[in-house]
Amino acid sequence: MAELRVILPDDVDRYIDSVIRSGMFGNKAELARAAIVHFLNTLGPISKGYDQETAFSPEGRIYQLEYARESVQRGRPVLGIICNDGAVLATENMMKGADALVVANPGIRKISENIMIGYSGLAVDAMMVMDHLKPLDLKTEEKVLSAIREIYWNQTLRRDTRPLGASLLVVTCFTRPRLFEIEPGGMITECVAGVIGSGSESANIKLATEYKKTAIKSTGKLIASVLGEGKEYSVETILTAE
Repeated sequence: MAELRVILPDDVDRYIDSVIRSGMFGNKAELARAAIVHFLNTLGPISKGYDQETAFSPEGRIYQLEYARESVQRGRPVLGIICNDGAVLATENMMKGADALVVANPGIRKISENIMIGYSGLAVDAMMVMDHLKPLDLKTEEKVLSAIREIYWNQTLRRDTRPLGASLLVVTCFTRPRLFEIEPGGMITECVAGVIGSGSESANIKLATEYKKTAIKSTGKLIASVLGEGKEYSVETILTAE
């Protein structure tokens, strides 16, 4: 056990002696240990390292993953819809005024003719995932999801990296259109429609009551209803192979 030595003023030392004589502690070492533990507890999880590493806290929480999810909640909302003839990804086009001069990524990218991805959260994290996917031979949903899961898992598992602060909506269309949501912890959920990003909780509640599987050309009203009326949207589609 590490040894700690300190020099105390005489009046403080006399006070500590009186505390020990009261019977609360057996000796000065016990009192000092209790004081240090109490001080660290007042600082919270940061002092224990759980806030800085991808490690479980005593409560079973991984704080870095929680912060990554919070980053997603600050991102632009992205909507995904499975249709009769394919799938749609839509997000608000935020380029207005002077920003309209910027050639910006709208939050949706086609990886191949069979794969399309929308993202919310830290754009550079999402771009890194998509850059890793592009050169791979991805010919089935299983290969796509396995590759994405491995990227997210490696970022969370390694001590020299942090969890990715981005969620994805992944559309695949090999035999039929399918939609998957990937959250920062790497959990993958298949759905027929979904929203990620800012306001996603209320948007998904609204989507659950209004979604009906229809043709791609008929999704405009649903997109406006879920993402907000009177806005401009960036929309990408994948059509079912005939």
